[in-house]
Amino acid sequence: MKKNNLFSIILISSLVVFIILCGTVFAYMFKQASDSNNEFIPAVVSCEVDEEFDGEYKSSIKVKNTGNIDSYIRLRLVSYWVDSEGNIAPLPSKMPDIQLGDGWIAGSNDTYYYKTTVLPKEFTDNLLTANVHLEKDSNGNKQVLEVFAEAIQGKPADAVTDSWKVTLDSNGNITSAP
Repeated sequence: MKKNNLFSIILISSLVVFIILCGTVFAYMFKQASDSNNEFIPAVVSCEVDEEFDGEYKSSIKVKNTGNIDSYIRLRLVSYWVDSEGNIAPLPSKMPDIQLGDGWIAGSNDTYYYKTTVLPKEFTDNLLTANVHLEKDSNGNKQVLEVFAEAIQGKPADAVTDSWKVTLDSNGNITSAP
């Protein structure tokens, strides 16, 4: 009988210790889990053009990365004429001479690529090294140079190489564009 009592006491003591340990472990795990804060912030890719134009000369064309991740930037320039009332004039338009600033390379169809990714809230370098003169004719028509900007995520590199068909070097810089 003493053996059974001793065995019962050991069994009950072990069970009580096990329950206390399990309770302590679970309490610690739940306390740790409630202290952690796991936020998911989705990536935003966006940009905006910042240009200076005095009515006759464009002196600066930059792009700001308004998203929250590093992004590649490209610009497309479109030139056309408007009449004195602001309507598009049926005149043949030509692209003004663009002298590229540092950090930019020319692609086809008046498209220009910034060679490196741009950090969030930062600007590209100026596209222009010289002012661009926009013409006027004797009938009151004015040449317009419209700037369209696009951004694409910087990582993975496949995003820009597959979408824009550009070539990157080992540092992730655009070296050639279509």
